[in-house]
Amino acid sequence: MLIDPLIFKLHKTLRTALSGDSHYLLAVSGGSDSMALAKACCCLRDEGCGQYSVCHVEHGLRGEESLRDMALVQKFCTQHALNCYVQHVDVQGFAGRERLSVETAARQLRHGALLKVAQAINADGIIFAHNQDDQAETVLLRLLRGTSLKGLGGIRSVRENHVGIDKLHPLLEFTHRQLAEYCRLQGVEFCHDSTNDDVRYTRNRVRHELLPYLERTFNGSIKANLARMAKQLQAEEDFLERSALSCFNDALLENGFKQQAVCVDVALLRQYFSEKHSLRLAAKVLCNADMAMRRRVLRLAYYALSGRELDNERTLALELLEEKGTGGKAVQLPGGVTAVYYKQQIILKKN
Repeated sequence: MLIDPLIFKLHKTLRTALSGDSHYLLAVSGGSDSMALAKACCCLRDEGCGQYSVCHVEHGLRGEESLRDMALVQKFCTQHALNCYVQHVDVQGFAGRERLSVETAARQLRHGALLKVAQAINADGIIFAHNQDDQAETVLLRLLRGTSLKGLGGIRSVRENHVGIDKLHPLLEFTHRQLAEYCRLQGVEFCHDSTNDDVRYTRNRVRHELLPYLERTFNGSIKANLARMAKQLQAEEDFLERSALSCFNDALLENGFKQQAVCVDVALLRQYFSEKHSLRLAAKVLCNADMAMRRRVLRLAYYALSGRELDNERTLALELLEEKGTGGKAVQLPGGVTAVYYKQQIILKKN
């Protein structure tokens, strides 16, 4: 029996990306992308490649339509003998309390719910159905808002989590249209989320207005080009991050003396400093470093203590502290972190 090339390619991609002896939690909304992911993973499971459970997050935003999506996912899981975990979240309430946009609040609650379920069932990873279209949208959104090289790298195929549960995006080389076609070929039902048509949301304006305009007017392959650029920039970002870690280790002091290298991985760096209340960097090492490297090291130092990313404005404030080399000055940073210059050292402390 001949297998359709799209089905063959999608299954092969997942086999390559996933471990055959691992248990994964699938993030399934009911749309064509995530339903294609769920069906493909069922096929892999039946071949003896991996174990899979499903989590559906119901955001409480679309009334009956939202409940329809939930019912469709539950029906699919029953038919395919998949464990299904439904999480209900209050996006509007959370957005109001935390002063967040609905998009940001939904994303934070969704990821929190998925992580909670993944930990409860001892999953090795969470798999998302983000595709090439999502990658192009993400890169454009970050470019419009202003971002770093890391931000232009977009969505990574694997993102390591500090609690040991990886977030995987194995479908980034497939388009939304291809995943919908996969569902058609496999006879898989899916739902359409009406909020995806609402151009009041920034991502939807990029999806329905900006990207089509760029395709029509400038480059019909803009999505593929942006996705390819993102992948290339990820490799360059990884190289620069390793270089910054090396420089960070060279600058790191303990009791005024050179400290041995802590680690060569950002996640482990954060883990090492999570219980510590301060760190010291030799100002001379930073001064001798290239400007771009110096700023990366300062951001790494802040991340090591706080677990947060430091914005450009405060990075420049830290750099100015090092350049002036005067004591008594302090820079207040988010997350209760204070930076001071003292005896040719940059000292970061958690309040």
